[in-house]
Amino acid sequence: MKEISNALFDKFFNLLMRLEPENIWMDGEASKAEAKKRETDILNQWRDLEYLVGRQISQNEIWDRYATQRIAL
Repeated sequence: MKEISNALFDKFFNLLMRLEPENIWMDGEASKAEAKKRETDILNQWRDLEYLVGRQISQNEIWDRYATQRIAL
């Protein structure tokens, strides 16, 4: 399995944070259409990063790596 560079991991993690419901919905201020567009844009950016890595990357893989790094601190 091809490893994700630290720079790409940071980009994936940033997208993962942007996918959190409070960010997608702007704490309840976004319309359904705005939230859907925001989510679609983020997922398209995710796919672009996957292309750079050369494989699909799950959100769980990013969370697991984040947790592993936090434990190592």
